[in-house]
Amino acid sequence: MNANFVAGNWALIAAAGFLAPVVFLVVVQLAGRSAAGQLRNTRADLADERQRLARATSATRRAEAKVDRLSKKSDKVKPRVLQEARESLADARELEKIAGDRAMVAANHVRRVIHEEFPPAKQDRLRKKCLPTAAPRRMPFSF
Repeated sequence: MNANFVAGNWALIAAAGFLAPVVFLVVVQLAGRSAAGQLRNTRADLADERQRLARATSATRRAEAKVDRLSKKSDKVKPRVLQEARESLADARELEKIAGDRAMVAANHVRRVIHEEFPPAKQDRLRKKCLPTAAPRRMPFSF
């Protein structure tokens, strides 16, 4: 490129500068609407919902431990404090149930995308890969 080329084609260069981001956004949108893109998005939603379920489960365990601890000391604890702990346990259980339902819905969305967007030859393999029956272990391997 030299000065004469730039001077003669400045409008094309400016148009290319403005169209490059538009082309990039169109490509990103098309990639998101493809079968692999839909599966990637629904798997991300499923991972978020499973994480929300794990947090709700741990909150329920903490609330249960608090109720147990306060129940053991019921003669030294105000009845109002014990009742509030029981109510927070009930709330935590309800939130855990809601989070479980949301995780189930997200898993069904993944199943639907696999069923609708991929050929039958790949569906079983994708279900095994994307929808494990057991949660992955976070513990390191040990004997």
